[in-house]
Amino acid sequence: MKNLYNSSLANKKYDAIVIGSGMGGLGTAVFLAKSGKSVLVLERHYVAGGFTHTFKRKKFEWDVGVHYVGQVNRDNDLLRQAFDYLTDSKLQWEDMGEVYDQAIIEGDVYNFKKGRENQIQQMIAYFPEEKDAIIKYYKLVEKVANLSFMFFAERSMPHWLSVSVGYFLRKGFYKYSKQTTFDIISSLTTNKKLIAVLSAQCGNYGLPPQKSSFAIHAMVTDHFIEGGNYPVGGAASIPKAMVNVIEANGGTIAIKAEVKTILIEKNKAIGIEMMNGDKIYASKIVSNVGVHNTYKKLIQKNTDFEVSELNEIAPSSSHVCLYVGLNESDEQLNLPRHNIWLYNSYEFDKDYAFHLANKETIGSLAYISFPSAKDPQWKINNAGTSTIQVIAPCPYEWVQQWEDSKWQKRTDEYEVFKERIKNELLQKMYDTLPQTKGKVVIAELSTPLSTKHFSGYQKGEIYGMEHNTKRFSLKTLRATTPYKNLYLTGQDVICVGVGSALFSSIITSVSMLNRNVLWRIKMYTKKSKKTVS
Repeated sequence: MKNLYNSSLANKKYDAIVIGSGMGGLGTAVFLAKSGKSVLVLERHYVAGGFTHTFKRKKFEWDVGVHYVGQVNRDNDLLRQAFDYLTDSKLQWEDMGEVYDQAIIEGDVYNFKKGRENQIQQMIAYFPEEKDAIIKYYKLVEKVANLSFMFFAERSMPHWLSVSVGYFLRKGFYKYSKQTTFDIISSLTTNKKLIAVLSAQCGNYGLPPQKSSFAIHAMVTDHFIEGGNYPVGGAASIPKAMVNVIEANGGTIAIKAEVKTILIEKNKAIGIEMMNGDKIYASKIVSNVGVHNTYKKLIQKNTDFEVSELNEIAPSSSHVCLYVGLNESDEQLNLPRHNIWLYNSYEFDKDYAFHLANKETIGSLAYISFPSAKDPQWKINNAGTSTIQVIAPCPYEWVQQWEDSKWQKRTDEYEVFKERIKNELLQKMYDTLPQTKGKVVIAELSTPLSTKHFSGYQKGEIYGMEHNTKRFSLKTLRATTPYKNLYLTGQDVICVGVGSALFSSIITSVSMLNRNVLWRIKMYTKKSKKTVS
């Protein structure tokens, strides 16, 4: 197995060790490797990539976390330029088309169209009497998204500078991050259906409107507003390209390499200890395994402040995912490229609360994604087949009784639980896409225990820390830590999503290298354009 961990890696001291190979970890490793630093990336799973990796069953393949990415379809978008820099322009993107999201609520269909003005006009067409509220809403979304740049830039600053100017950089953002999505939208309109439709993409961050921070809602909405995109060749194309760049610049990736502890001496990170007892030393350590895992699991001693502050924010929601393989192509089945958000009713918060309190319910929300339809290479390599994913929320507590059993060797009761959920999700798929009935050749369900097993997140969460109104006020969520030479990266540093995790690597790299890596990205883009012309 390529890149399998072996103890000989402990014979060398590195400039940096990166724990976890998610987008934040790989991005940080690329920036460091391209700066001439010796980098070792350690991944507990048997494949690199975190939630950007894919898995196979027979002739089918599915992504586990990358369902679409915004802001990469235009050459002048910073996120696209960052991806080009981090992959040496080896990563290609496929536009999902005019409609990238579709919400179906109580049978009513609402399309989210590519382009800010197109989307505004589409919403006005659905709710003509709410024109003023809709225009104000999208202006506010853009405003908060713009405020977020300065807010997160502050998180890369050294402590002395943050103390001097941090308040002014955070103030405008806090005005909205400390209010819920529902509070903000309901201040613009009392139309309950419109409030629900404008909140319909809330599954992207795992909280309903009355519980989520409007800041995360605005950032996610703005991220996709110019359209959705999918990596050509599937989600695994992302880590594959980045790993190649790391190795080309002298870095090392090791899989099945689980870290037990970050070694701290005199409040300074000096290395890590592996599960097998190996100790590997480095000048700097980067954790990409989540803030909760870093402070509560990998560091043996923490101050009361760190732990108590983290306890204020719960882990984000966990989920079940049904991976479906079909024996006809996307074209034959007329499957869309856009995602579908299914809601039983317009009462998102009420339904969410009922779902959490009642274990026998599958919940009112289901998300359907079509990875093979989004990827132009699928039809070339896998003619006559297609893939679908159906995702629904599932509290970790529902599967907690089986957490001490082993993956693929759990109890009969667990399998009965999975079978019931699988059949309910299949029925949702058939009700929405009746043409798929009789075409399914494989349907496999993952639960929060699967997520915990592969990612190490203790509650099987996929979005890091919960994106509520307190989250963005935590001082712990930044690239630097109270421990010298220990840094954080990943979605907890910014927010949920592939793009945010990538931007976290920029913030972390700026803090570590004390260099303007954005300038490097811009220079790379400028040079690439000259080469093409």
